Amino acid sequence: MSVSIPLPRTPPIAAPPGRKLPPVALGGLAVAAMFGAWWAVTASGRIPADLLPGPGAVLAAFLDIVRHGYRGTSLGENIAATLARCMAGFGLAVVLGVPLGLWMGLRQAPRAAANWVVQFMRPLPPLSYMILLILWLGTGNASKAALLFLTAFPIIASAAMAGVRQVKTSRMQAAQALGATDAQVLRFVVLPSAAPMIFTGLSIALAAAFSTVVSAELIASTDGLGWMVIAASRFLRTDIVILAILILGLIGVALAAALRAVDRRVVHWRGRD
Repeated sequence: MSVSIPLPRTPPIAAPPGRKLPPVALGGLAVAAMFGAWWAVTASGRIPADLLPGPGAVLAAFLDIVRHGYRGTSLGENIAATLARCMAGFGLAVVLGVPLGLWMGLRQAPRAAANWVVQFMRPLPPLSYMILLILWLGTGNASKAALLFLTAFPIIASAAMAGVRQVKTSRMQAAQALGATDAQVLRFVVLPSAAPMIFTGLSIALAAAFSTVVSAELIASTDGLGWMVIAASRFLRTDIVILAILILGLIGVALAAALRAVDRRVVHWRGRD
């Protein structure tokens, strides 16, 4: 009879001690690598500078626009115009979309009446409204703000309704059993439970609105970062086009970070439910 002798287990090999780079450093390295690749491609001369200018040319264009502006408008005025249009449409969508979404989530009648309209609007390309809005409201800021409102409104209303629909009925019934009124149930039970979903919808709607305002400025506009892109493209100023794209990306990141900061401040209980 053979006897099996257990072999000693080999201890696991421990990872060599080392310092991990913080996320900020990793992000900085990724950005540096991107700019390094950009510089290497342009410095090689394989792509004409008219099609892809190097980082130095874009920096020179930035300094020139900061000092002298672009076609009669300063860089600050163009940034302010884009932000004003975005915030006008997005703010109106928040003011109207959140209450409507809450109402649709709490009551069956408004949900049955308005939900199909909201869901019809949500997948539509925003620029499909643009020609009609120009005909109705003109080429000024009103048509652009209306376009951004129509872009953000169905997203916000759908998110608010979904947030209310996921509130546990037992919580609402427990509050009512303790004597809470409908207003108190809405304030202390429904809103805290639906707030995470509402802020998620706000972040998606803000990104959609910001990307749409640039497209809106490509049509019948005399200022804004989107106008800078189309105006510079007519004269093959790709350095200004790339500069406007970089500024738009930085503003988009800043807006998203600001909304996340508000989310953490207001919905401090996120993830504890």
